[in-house]
Amino acid sequence: MKRDLESIILTRQELQIMKVVWRLGTATVKQVRKEICAEKPTAYTTILTLMGILEEKGVLAHSRAGRAYVYRPLLSRWQATHNQLEDVLARFFDGDAEKLVEYVLENEVKGPEQMRNIRCLMDSGIENQVA
Repeated sequence: MKRDLESIILTRQELQIMKVVWRLGTATVKQVRKEICAEKPTAYTTILTLMGILEEKGVLAHSRAGRAYVYRPLLSRWQATHNQLEDVLARFFDGDAEKLVEYVLENEVKGPEQMRNIRCLMDSGIENQVA
């Protein structure tokens, strides 16, 4: 059931697994479980099932190393972030990036220092677009 990587939206649990695989580069189910269990006890079979689903989606691929499967990411962290943001933009803000920015500025900016940092980012982004 492999899908186009540009359309894949990860669930919270899938993203948790992918963060481990992205950080490690490649990982076995045992390695992923160890990382996840540091935060919340999770059964080996749960991780195994979720990694199988991620492989079916075309997000992970595996190769054999002895008795274990070693998984590697096919979906980059950047692409996953892009997909999620596009989905949020379309579903909650009718595809209007200005509405998203307005929401973030009104609800998520915590204090004047953070606002100054955002202004600097915006100014440098505008300069890069003009150059």
